[in-house]
Amino acid sequence: MALITEKPESVFDTSEVKIGYLLYAKHFSWKEGRGGFVAAVTDKEIVVQYHPRIGNVTNHFIMQAKDVVAGDWEIRYSADLSEVTAYPVPENDSTGDTSEIEV
Repeated sequence: MALITEKPESVFDTSEVKIGYLLYAKHFSWKEGRGGFVAAVTDKEIVVQYHPRIGNVTNHFIMQAKDVVAGDWEIRYSADLSEVTAYPVPENDSTGDTSEIEV
């Protein structure tokens, strides 16, 4: 038996989502999703900054790649809102382009 084993790991494609992109996400435990902008991206997590509707403050949430793969998050993101991409891909669209989906 080896001391170190290698195993495949799911990570974010950092060329797909960049700092400044608009992003809407809903965690399975939330009643409503939150929209904001991407503040940081690594292969393991995405940090989204949003306005929490109170005063002159901002807040953030962090999405871990392993939780997204597990199905804990519904995500829609876009660089300029001319094309919106969703994850997981809606059942009626296998391309990931959700321009027909109501935002």
